[in-house]
Amino acid sequence: MPSASVEPLADLAAITRNTQDRVSAACLWPADHRFLLSFPQMSQILSQITQAYPQLSSEFSSLSADEATDSRLMTELASHVVDLFEAGRVEDLHPAFALAEQLIVAGPEAERHAAIEGFIETLQNVASHRRCGARAFEPFLGPMSRRAWEELTEVWKGKTSLAEVVAAERGTTLRPPWWQFWLRRKRRSPREMLNEVENPELRNIIEQITRE
Repeated sequence: MPSASVEPLADLAAITRNTQDRVSAACLWPADHRFLLSFPQMSQILSQITQAYPQLSSEFSSLSADEATDSRLMTELASHVVDLFEAGRVEDLHPAFALAEQLIVAGPEAERHAAIEGFIETLQNVASHRRCGARAFEPFLGPMSRRAWEELTEVWKGKTSLAEVVAAERGTTLRPPWWQFWLRRKRRSPREMLNEVENPELRNIIEQITRE
């Protein structure tokens, strides 16, 4: 794939939100998720996701301990949920939304973060690029999940990338100062980037951190 297609991701892929819900560095990632689920310091979110969606255990097993934060796991779950919906497997969506609601209602701050910004925000983003659209998932939301959904919708108004959202939260801008006019260039839309990128992993990243 031409390097020009990867270049637009440089800034976007670097924008992440810090969490304190990292899986223990001692956690090993065997191929057999049944052993993984018995590991004493394993993330509870990981356990619940792989029990409901065992097909994700092989994908999670490729992540290092540092990569497998609860937010990352919920992010990948969100992408999976959109895929399931598009495949017509609507009944399989309920455990994911029940987990998100549970974490928002009763989880500690790190788990609430994983449910809201890992799952709900990513779900909105990914679905916005698909034919179904994000609104197709609103009937599955619990009361607290719906509140988070509406707040995120407001936060993202007029924005197309996570980089823009984070910049707004920090009171900064992505544009260079006016005197650095030579640095200005037309920013490509998420759709344009997706049209140029063929690598599935890179397309997944674009879908997760941008929206139409």
